[in-house]
Amino acid sequence: MNNLDPKDVEGSTGMLVSQCRQIWEDSKALAVERYLSIQNIVLCGMGGSAYGGYVVNALFKNELKIPLYSNNDYDLPGFADENTLVILSSYSGTTEEVLSCSEAAKKQGCKIFSISGGKKLTDAGLNFEPKFNPSGQPRLGTGYMVLGVIGILNKLGFLELTDSEVETAVKELEENQENIKMQAKELSSKIKESIPLVFAAQHLGGNAHILRNQFNETAKNFSAFSLLSELNHHLLEGLKNPEDKKLIVLFLSSQLYSERMIKRFELTKDVVSKQGIPYLEYKASGSNKLSQMLNALSFGGYLSLYLAFLYKIDPSLIPWVDYFKNELQKSS
Repeated sequence: MNNLDPKDVEGSTGMLVSQCRQIWEDSKALAVERYLSIQNIVLCGMGGSAYGGYVVNALFKNELKIPLYSNNDYDLPGFADENTLVILSSYSGTTEEVLSCSEAAKKQGCKIFSISGGKKLTDAGLNFEPKFNPSGQPRLGTGYMVLGVIGILNKLGFLELTDSEVETAVKELEENQENIKMQAKELSSKIKESIPLVFAAQHLGGNAHILRNQFNETAKNFSAFSLLSELNHHLLEGLKNPEDKKLIVLFLSSQLYSERMIKRFELTKDVVSKQGIPYLEYKASGSNKLSQMLNALSFGGYLSLYLAFLYKIDPSLIPWVDYFKNELQKSS
């Protein structure tokens, strides 16, 4: 594995706990004003830098009192105005879509905040030193970009998390690392040569999106995700054809799902099995939803990493993404 991982992706994957602790302390130290007039939030980010928005919308759906819109584009939505908080999220600080949104936010009179581990995007922002990501790959800074956004929203008064709640979640993640790695190794061998379809719900909905991306970038393995209960209204029929689809379903399960959702998971497994599609299950552990989100985040990092090793490929390389960006740069 050392030969396959010269940039130490495994090291970065194993530093999620340290990333979380660092970024939480960094966010607490921010000197910010409370944006009392804000009516909505737009988080602008691409790839791994967008993860925070997906997680917040799933994890804090019932706690966040104003809407948060995840914006993966060059332009802002039409509703963005002086009552909008735009969060520019770019690990490198150079993402062209995010920089374009920065200019649009200024023109539309929005309040602006930022998070970056590279070039400083704004005066009002969280610019962290990514010292716990030896690989240097932005997508391996998941703790920074996920808990960083949560920390910013907490500092600005849109969420109400205590240090004790966060430390409990991070400590539980730390204590479960060996079990997470063991399960990731086991399941990666069962996923190899298949197309993983990730099913999740409620507070783990953001994790499903992230895991899809991790399969794509780290393992170079096509993947897709869908959320319950929406998928129960259409996707169950779409599992029939074509016959040689090579699908395998990965359920991200939780005992903290609602009673009705747990029932849906069991029935969905039944339908998947009766259509001849194999399925696997990962049960996120943790005493609360934040803890389970971090647990599933760590699991996804290791699962995609071990799958890359099984394919005997360097998990750090993204040759087609790099090729695309280089070609695009020529036209600018």
